[in-house]
Amino acid sequence: MIKALIIYTQFFSRIAIPKTIDISYVRKGIPFITLFGFLIGLISGAFYFITQLFLPKLIAWILTFLFDVLLTGGFHLDGLADMADGLFSSRKKERMLEIMKDSRIGSNGVLALILYYSVMFVSFSYLPEPKWFIVVCLSMIGKAGLSLQLYEMTYARATGGSGQFFSGTTLTQIALAQILPIVSLTLVFGIKGFVGYMLVLLGAVGYRWFVYKKIDGHTGDTLGAFVEIAHILLLLGLMI
Repeated sequence: MIKALIIYTQFFSRIAIPKTIDISYVRKGIPFITLFGFLIGLISGAFYFITQLFLPKLIAWILTFLFDVLLTGGFHLDGLADMADGLFSSRKKERMLEIMKDSRIGSNGVLALILYYSVMFVSFSYLPEPKWFIVVCLSMIGKAGLSLQLYEMTYARATGGSGQFFSGTTLTQIALAQILPIVSLTLVFGIKGFVGYMLVLLGAVGYRWFVYKKIDGHTGDTLGAFVEIAHILLLLGLMI
């Protein structure tokens, strides 16, 4: 577990841990990936809790998302933008993969990021308390959503890419990763929390179908994109 948490910290955040961990633990540690999300989310949740003591809560909420970008380097936001540019380009598979590999951002990517942050900010007034724990759950549910995409995953590229590190993840590993978010969301938010998780689960199935139809498998970008999509789905569930 410790090795998995260390490598996820190195992989998904800007927190420097000067210890070499075998890259295989990216896959082996999947049962603990939502625990990592919970722990990293606690940092952002604590930031929101402290900030809202001194500033209006909406401002604290917005600043928390800025803090999260600084903490994680906006790792999955890049995937969301690249996925939108590639999969909505109306091109053939090979060209879509090329577009997603391009470091430049296109109009679809910009629109995807605007939509994401619009939902994050506008939803504030409609979300239940405690909002600091919603911040924690966003980090956790994002990693749960990522793990759901790994079921019998096919890697879309011939070679290279970070997504291939997850190849070979088992159903048992994925199922174990779902326990913490299901229990946490249900205990704190009741039926709304469970509905939020179910939206993520159903969204994962639909998103996987869409991606595989477009490029016959996942890439690191399409995996990362669903982390942000899972955030939106969870908030929708909490607002129902």
